[in-house]
Amino acid sequence: MGFGGDARPMTEQNRNYIKKEIGKLLSEIWRIKGLSEQEYGSNHPITKKLSNMHGEAQALLQEK
Repeated sequence: MGFGGDARPMTEQNRNYIKKEIGKLLSEIWRIKGLSEQEYGSNHPITKKLSNMHGEAQALLQEK
């Protein structure tokens, strides 16, 4: 299990893995956002949502 509300403390290894995966997610969101800007422009709702997603993922990395 380990997911879905399980309150066990995380190990350092788990924290590092999560940070690494969020970093990958940030890179992918940034790449797709760039493609969206090329295709639709920076004011398109898809591009704006991708930009918001990128900001939210960055905030996740700041959490302890």
